[in-house]
Amino acid sequence: MRRLARGNHRNLIPFIVTAVVAIAVTLIWQSGLDTADRLASVGSFVLGAATLLAALRSRGSFTAVPLGEQAAALREAVREQWRAEERIRRVQDPAPIPVRWAVPEPAAGVQDHWANVRRAGGPGIAALDLAGRLDEITTVFRRVPSRRLVVLGEAGSGKSVLLIRLLLDLIETGQAEEPVPVLLSLTTWSPDRQSFPDWLAERLAAGYPALSAGHRGFGTAAAALVAGDRILPVLDGLDELPTAAQATALLALNAALPQPAGFVLAARTEPYRAAVSAGDVLTGAAVVRLQPLTATDLAAYLPLTARPAGAAPATRWDPVLRRLTAGPGDEPARLVAGVLSSPLMTSLARAAYSDTGADPAELFDFRSPGDLEEHLLDQAVPVAYSGDPRPAGEWLTWLAGHLPADIAWWRLTTALPRPLLGATGALIGAVTLAATAWFVGGGPLAAAGTGVLGGAATALVVLHQPMVPTGARLGIRRTRGLWIRGRTGAPTAGVLGWLAGGTALAVALWFTAGPLAALAGCGAIAAARALDVWLDVPADVGAAGPDELLRSDRRTALSRAVLRGGILGATAAALISVPAGLAVATAAAVTSVLFTAWGRFTIARCWLALRGHLPWRLMPFLSDAHRRGLLRQSGGTYQFRHARLRERLLSHQHAESS
Repeated sequence: MRRLARGNHRNLIPFIVTAVVAIAVTLIWQSGLDTADRLASVGSFVLGAATLLAALRSRGSFTAVPLGEQAAALREAVREQWRAEERIRRVQDPAPIPVRWAVPEPAAGVQDHWANVRRAGGPGIAALDLAGRLDEITTVFRRVPSRRLVVLGEAGSGKSVLLIRLLLDLIETGQAEEPVPVLLSLTTWSPDRQSFPDWLAERLAAGYPALSAGHRGFGTAAAALVAGDRILPVLDGLDELPTAAQATALLALNAALPQPAGFVLAARTEPYRAAVSAGDVLTGAAVVRLQPLTATDLAAYLPLTARPAGAAPATRWDPVLRRLTAGPGDEPARLVAGVLSSPLMTSLARAAYSDTGADPAELFDFRSPGDLEEHLLDQAVPVAYSGDPRPAGEWLTWLAGHLPADIAWWRLTTALPRPLLGATGALIGAVTLAATAWFVGGGPLAAAGTGVLGGAATALVVLHQPMVPTGARLGIRRTRGLWIRGRTGAPTAGVLGWLAGGTALAVALWFTAGPLAALAGCGAIAAARALDVWLDVPADVGAAGPDELLRSDRRTALSRAVLRGGILGATAAALISVPAGLAVATAAAVTSVLFTAWGRFTIARCWLALRGHLPWRLMPFLSDAHRRGLLRQSGGTYQFRHARLRERLLSHQHAESS
């Protein structure tokens, strides 16, 4: 990563300021006293805004917090985030499911040479004994000299629970100078277009927004932590990437993480094997494979989750467990044991029977593993919402069918018909800008023309502007080899919106108050646009959950509306009239909110609630579904806790539509 080249830009500042002052003095000198007085008033306002901008820049441009303190704050934020997630998943209530693992056979062909894992050259290097159970995962990981571990397992085998426990144990038992373990999903990475360090720094800045603060050496604190090997990536979701990208991802990880950088990666077994065959093994990484639960494991776990029946410490599970261990000749028992060998199915059975008091003996009534698995999946939502009259299942089914795996509130507009979204933007833009043209003295013809053009420009922005909330867009991007602060995604449509609105205001000022007024208006527009950036700077290192991102974006949207409306409205009021100023302020504020993620989300939420697809209070519903264990939180988005549950809901939707 290269350093920022800022010196040349700073050297130009005195010359720019001198030129601006000279032009302003010349214009005021050549104008009349009345015009000069108005320009001076507006100029004072704009100068005050510029002064505020300079002050904010001097305070927030680059972080003065040492990286050691940033890492310590990140460590605490990660700990609090995943402790809460572990409580919601009830991992320790009353005890963890007995997840175990073993080292795959050498013929599996998914691991590098043991010499590379042990960082010991020469032939005949012995394999490490890495078998263990959940409470030993940190000890096993520290036993790997390369600090590189791959965890393989089938869907629902307990990979996510294992990663969370490893992360928390490493934080609790680790030293301050050790890298901070951060659990991230690889689903947003495009390894053919973005290097792994770039992606990692971007996800850190998005998930913990204070790490987007500027850093003199690397652009952001997140990039500096990555470059300084202060992050231990704990990665999930490799098998959720497109098949062709999985092998590319392995090659990119090898290229981006030379020794001694450590990492942990989890994936399903067969997709990982295919990725290794098409790409390469991960250099120096030990591989373990999660094992299915046995009848003994089930007997040690399930009775603890149910209430004792009567005076004896027996539970409803006891007859079921006796039948599971009776012998191989009982075909229904063998079927149930096979299904419950998956920790996912065991946790669903626990919720369906231990938490409700229902008789688990009905598990033996099913005649195929698929039927029993579908039955347990179908019980997840009704059990979670037992006694709740809301149609939660219908809402969750709609989310599964209309949004990607990451349920991001700012992407809700993608579920709206594009003509509806464009028409809404066009209507708002046409009404506000036509009213503005009328009040600035343009007359009915000018108002009609401005309304048509403004509606078209607003619809264009609404349909094509990349929509990411404030906290999530504070990532980093790479331009011409330099790390710079900025927003992810091309802001072309947003810039066009600013140019269209700014041009309209400047033209109105030109025809009503002369060229000097138009010049002052351009200065006010530039000041309002420049101040936008500084509303995005967060204060503390903390996990940016969905609710936090929504509140942050709403706060920023309203602040920008007040700021833009105030600056542009005051300019129009001083140079034209008070009614004109009010019209400009209203138009600037309304369109400003419309062009934000929160503004668009509000439109989408109301429309979908009116149609009955989603509840009016969507975010509390999602948060509640998270607390009930149906969703999990991944940074600023929600995901269904189990991919199998999402697939089952999708199958219901397809059955209803066919």
